Amino acid sequence: MAKKIKLIVGSTRQGRVGGHIANWLVGVAKDAGVELEVIDLKEENLPFFEGPSPAYVPATTPEGQAWSAKIKEAEAVIFLTAEYNRGIPAPLKNAIDHLYNEWADKPAGIVAYGYVDAGVGVISQLKQVLSWIKMRVAEPTVGILLARDHLEDGNFKDVDSALDHAKAPFLAVLEAINE
Repeated sequence: MAKKIKLIVGSTRQGRVGGHIANWLVGVAKDAGVELEVIDLKEENLPFFEGPSPAYVPATTPEGQAWSAKIKEAEAVIFLTAEYNRGIPAPLKNAIDHLYNEWADKPAGIVAYGYVDAGVGVISQLKQVLSWIKMRVAEPTVGILLARDHLEDGNFKDVDSALDHAKAPFLAVLEAINE
């Protein structure tokens, strides 16, 4: 039986391409017989985390409790993230930090994207963070190298040709987290 897999879109910036990449990933997964539920952090609108340690105290705010419920029902999580200054976008790190126990023992996939080196820096950071909160990070990770000539006005000219290099590793991630 297939797992309930959540795909978290970690960038909330204006003009981001994360939503386009998420839609493409959902289509690739669907063609492989795997359903993904997209959670876009831009729509979650989580406040900046200022509460007590989530390792000891469950979420107390309405936003935190709703976020906790979404992650509790996930059996696996794929993090789709841009690389900002060689690291994790603040909204994604904030969303991770809102919870602790809800993440434990879940398989995690990482799909990163960037213009310079396909998100190598954020992949490394995210692996460290996810390992600390006791997620099981699947291999391979997926790095999507963006090229400016693939985009026009913030949209992919041809998303399939632009992201084709990521298809095989993404299918391997799906297989690894759905075992």
